Amino acid sequence: MCYGQMRSASKKVTMSSLLCSKKHKHVSDAQDMYAGKQCVVRTNKVAPVIIKDCREEFQQFLEISEPIIHGSLAEGMLEHPLIKGKYFIVQDFNDVKDTLQTYRLTSAPNFHQASSDQPIFASGQPTVNGLGKVLTHLMSDSHTQILLLNLRSEPILFQRVDDDYVPYSVRHQENIHNMVMMGDTKDSCDHIESCIRKEIVSLAGIEDEFVFYFYDNLDKLQQEPHIRKVEFEEDILLSNEVYAREAFSNPSLRYDRICLPEMGIPTEDLVDQFLSHFRESPAYLDKNNPAFPAVYLISHSGGRRSAIMMVMSCLIYAHKKGTLVKESSHIINPKHPNYNDGEYQAVQKLVNHLTDGNLIKQQVDSVIDECSQVINLRTCIIDHKKKLEAAAFKRMQTDSFVEHVHAGCLSALETYCFLITFNAYLRDQMPNNLSWSYNKWLHRNPEVIRLCSQLDFSELSSPPSLLSSQHRVLVYDDYIGLDVLSSQMDIKVSNFRRLMGLPIYGMAQPTRKGLSKVVNHLLHHKQGYSNVIVVNLRSDYVLEVDETSYSVRDMSNLAEPIHSQCSSGKDLEEMEQKLKKELRSKKVWKAYKEITSPAVDIEVTSVFTPEELYEQQRLSTLDMHYRRLPLQYDHCLNEQEFDEIQDLILSFMKESGSWVDNSHAFVFHCRTGKSRTSLTMAVAGLLFYHMTGFPYGANPDEQERVSCPNARYTKGEYLVVEKLIWMLPDGHQVKREVDLVLDRLFETMSPMHFHLREVIFVVFNKGKSTTGAAKRYMNRLSYDFLERYLYLILYNAYLHMEKSGHFQRSFTRWMTEVAAPAGVYELLDNLGFFTLESSPSEFSRLKNRILDRQQKLPFSGVFV
Repeated sequence: MCYGQMRSASKKVTMSSLLCSKKHKHVSDAQDMYAGKQCVVRTNKVAPVIIKDCREEFQQFLEISEPIIHGSLAEGMLEHPLIKGKYFIVQDFNDVKDTLQTYRLTSAPNFHQASSDQPIFASGQPTVNGLGKVLTHLMSDSHTQILLLNLRSEPILFQRVDDDYVPYSVRHQENIHNMVMMGDTKDSCDHIESCIRKEIVSLAGIEDEFVFYFYDNLDKLQQEPHIRKVEFEEDILLSNEVYAREAFSNPSLRYDRICLPEMGIPTEDLVDQFLSHFRESPAYLDKNNPAFPAVYLISHSGGRRSAIMMVMSCLIYAHKKGTLVKESSHIINPKHPNYNDGEYQAVQKLVNHLTDGNLIKQQVDSVIDECSQVINLRTCIIDHKKKLEAAAFKRMQTDSFVEHVHAGCLSALETYCFLITFNAYLRDQMPNNLSWSYNKWLHRNPEVIRLCSQLDFSELSSPPSLLSSQHRVLVYDDYIGLDVLSSQMDIKVSNFRRLMGLPIYGMAQPTRKGLSKVVNHLLHHKQGYSNVIVVNLRSDYVLEVDETSYSVRDMSNLAEPIHSQCSSGKDLEEMEQKLKKELRSKKVWKAYKEITSPAVDIEVTSVFTPEELYEQQRLSTLDMHYRRLPLQYDHCLNEQEFDEIQDLILSFMKESGSWVDNSHAFVFHCRTGKSRTSLTMAVAGLLFYHMTGFPYGANPDEQERVSCPNARYTKGEYLVVEKLIWMLPDGHQVKREVDLVLDRLFETMSPMHFHLREVIFVVFNKGKSTTGAAKRYMNRLSYDFLERYLYLILYNAYLHMEKSGHFQRSFTRWMTEVAAPAGVYELLDNLGFFTLESSPSEFSRLKNRILDRQQKLPFSGVFV
């Protein structure tokens, strides 16, 4: 199919090139007659045909693999070809509110400058002429160097309208008011724009008039679409052509495209791309040099994306000039936070973690206010918070509007936390001329990544009345198939087991009878311990109702208990007391014995929280001790959780002989006795073996040889693991000792098929054979298991190095001070099954793994 015709100017042709290879006499005569004239001789068997005043014609034939689909924006409107069969081309200004009324003067909506006379400017998308006006204005204000940054990740095309080129964006026919995001790097965005332009020119070539269809005003559809001539590629300009040509003709102008997402924050790579423009010109960072470019930022409307980069630019400028406040005048009161000042739980935790966190936050607040002509990035959070809580108050939890506002609220809070983090980076690195990249700085401060990924603490304020309204329900902890180790018959607790040779035990959630049985078994029967320490690892709400243990679950996800993120044992107990009070408010409640069966009525006579359950047992067993150590996730521990497990054990093992006299038994339990319990038993086992000595099997010549398919992977010999053991002192031995503990742990629980090392490869393979949401979940789970294995190896390396100092340095400090400079977090932030998959998944990044682990529950309560 012909997609357009390119006609050259008239010119003489060489006749010999136009004749048949077999020449006849009448052909030669005609050749002589019309020599030097603009004509072409065509022959047939009868006579020569002379065509005068001809031009050569070149045709470009493009193959379209997809059918050309026509569509209209609304019923009764003109149908025309669609880009990729589903996209319209709509003028960019349709969704822009020109709050500052600058478009008439500059052809750039919302053109503004940060206050305090900082050379930072921003606007919505200008036309080509508008861009020229703005640049002329900046140069006339004596800005000798200009840094022009295009912040758009959506494809933008400039179409000739009258004497200007006007920006147009791509819109999906099902959501015409939202721009289509297609690229995440400068090169990919430029390439996509080029492909769209070629398709427009090709589709226009189908029409004899070479026209295409553009929408200028979605509010006046009776005048749409506008049919405009598009015959050559020059009729439409790409973003790169518009900006790069300005930079080419103006040596004082530097241009770059930083593809910010419409929602969310810049990635580490995008931040470093932005910072590279300052690193490349050291004078911009030198406090003794006045040089600094005028930074001009262009986004769709001059709103959110421009504001983020304005604040970042102003922070750099203010650090260079020394104009930021030097002392904090306000300390956050955690009991009475001021949400108008952005004092949310996530912000409080971040500020508390950062050195001079309150001052860093206050500096960001002042700069945000200086860049708030179009949007204030801090008050944006409170606006979303008010909408969200109003919707939740009306019990609209299932409404998509609530989900949309909730996502917007989290996005606004994420932006605020990012800017605080970025200022902390500048405060640390500006004296060194930003010698560390932002990415490297984050890897040296990994807790910042976690804190900025855990933003939603609304569960802390969820009302217990959700039980009465049946948005949440009680579900039996016990279920068919839970007790795979068949320990209920003897101990009255599911999955009770021991780590071979050590006073370390694990089990599922016990009831009163089960707890009594376990404690008496360990204190008075075969084992004969003098103290039993029971450690509850659950981070979800637990209640025992009439000697049956229940967890609280949301109706939107009956399969999983509700986990209260980042809550302490005290926080959980307080909520469980409130839930207990709610249960006491009426006699009969609905509960699920099996989530696959309908709910049944249960009559409530007695209710105990876990704390009360264990206090009751202590009345008859003074040698039993209870601790609640809630772990955030089933399959991974963070550094602080390793420290908490270690500190708990060391607090009971203060006597030098206590490690070998078997006086203390540690019993860990979660809901099922599997994931969290097994992982904690492995951590405790490593600590015990370091204090008592590793048994036979931990040395190279004592290892059992494995000969089976894929033994390399079931032994945990992935490339990323190998990189870690190359990095660690005596790394092979460190891994070997971890493998010994995992193998010994598995020997007592093999019916579970839950080997903490071998499950990595098993789950990875399962993921390859599944599809959809299940495939994504299994993929993330395999990365979680791989991360867990790496952390166990790192923890064992820590024990080797810090044992002589009696563990005075915590694992968290060791990871920051020793492991991080060695590059461990670069490894953890770039995980992958490199020999098993063509490219790492999104879960190779630490932040993406943290975000995906978090429960997705309907919003309720208060956004805190």
